[in-house]
Amino acid sequence: MAMTDQIGGASGAGAAALAAFCALTLEDLSLQTQLRQPDCADESTFLARLLDVARQRGFAFTAEDARRAMRERMLDGVAVIATPETPLPPDGWLPIRASWQAGELYAHWAYFGARRLRQPFFEGDVRWCLAQPFNRLFRYVTAVEKLAAWLDERPHLQPSGFIFHMSRCGSTLVSQMLAAVESNIVVAEASPIDGVVQTHVWTPDLGDERQHRWLRSIVAALGQKRGGDERRYFIKLDCWHSVALPLFRRAFPDVPWIFLYRDPVEVMVSQLRMPGAQMLPPGVGPNFHRIERSYGPGAAEDYYAQVLAKICEPVVAHFGQGGGLLVDYRELPEAVFSKILPHFGVAFGPAERAAMTDAARFDAKAPGFAFASDSAAKQQAASPAARAAAERWLGDLYRRLEAMRAAAPSYNS
Repeated sequence: MAMTDQIGGASGAGAAALAAFCALTLEDLSLQTQLRQPDCADESTFLARLLDVARQRGFAFTAEDARRAMRERMLDGVAVIATPETPLPPDGWLPIRASWQAGELYAHWAYFGARRLRQPFFEGDVRWCLAQPFNRLFRYVTAVEKLAAWLDERPHLQPSGFIFHMSRCGSTLVSQMLAAVESNIVVAEASPIDGVVQTHVWTPDLGDERQHRWLRSIVAALGQKRGGDERRYFIKLDCWHSVALPLFRRAFPDVPWIFLYRDPVEVMVSQLRMPGAQMLPPGVGPNFHRIERSYGPGAAEDYYAQVLAKICEPVVAHFGQGGGLLVDYRELPEAVFSKILPHFGVAFGPAERAAMTDAARFDAKAPGFAFASDSAAKQQAASPAARAAAERWLGDLYRRLEAMRAAAPSYNS
């Protein structure tokens, strides 16, 4: 039977049959295994296998029914779509985003198997995952509230360290060096974690203990031991998550953390050239930092500097409470070995350190290119408006960070 042939029913009936087959598949590991075979990696082969397996089980729908459902699944996360809850997933699935529905936070899952997270950002791994036809059709959606009990029966790692950062200051270099070690799990700026962090913004009456529980659950779900040989787990957070530093400290009081920062003028130049999500209205700035964006000469520089100040302020305020380490961009990459690993309580052997050193040779966000410091070029490119805004909003904060870093105990390499 050709893939475009209908195997029974009109489009409405076909869509209902497909939905029923998808529900069955989410509860039947043997069906999932059949549809995830390596020879099903391209859409045509996958659809042919899908129609054949479904027909054997008595389900009648067409390839176009499946294509339509796959397109709708890809809109999940782009548009606000109410998604029915499913059972909790089996091994090999990771949460790829979180959504708020009817007063409850839900995790949306995709199948990764034992594949390691190696992209500079978690979203890069998610894009690869969603390119697989199986993941474009099948999706678990579960309440985050139910994860704690589910995780009790699943091997997962507790975090070895959190990486907070000012933005554009070497955090991706650090996370990519850590990811070069095969036994490490490194999660970089994962959307599901941000979904939990921002629940307090969208739901001000959410209780602290409930948010702590959700954060511990989503972090544990991302730290599952899918390959079997994972030993350490590092999490690089979004830059605006420094505002939630107290949340992370209460949820994970024993996990060490670092804060990476850089000369504010250099960060400003980078953000003005290519603004991050936290700088774009109606992005994180207005919602998370409660800063109103204005327009006109010098307004962008002033706004960006205010956002960066909001990122740094919590670190200055809470650093004295312990658990943290300050790292200036100028100290990288050597500081990974001399300061960061000792602070995280981690020791690697010669082969692992060599892999990390090799990773540091390349641009962290564009691994095909060699790394080259651009501090001098950024200083030269800074406009008077950028310098003035950096000094007005960040000058004192930067000097205080530098003073606290200089006063902190040193580590032996």
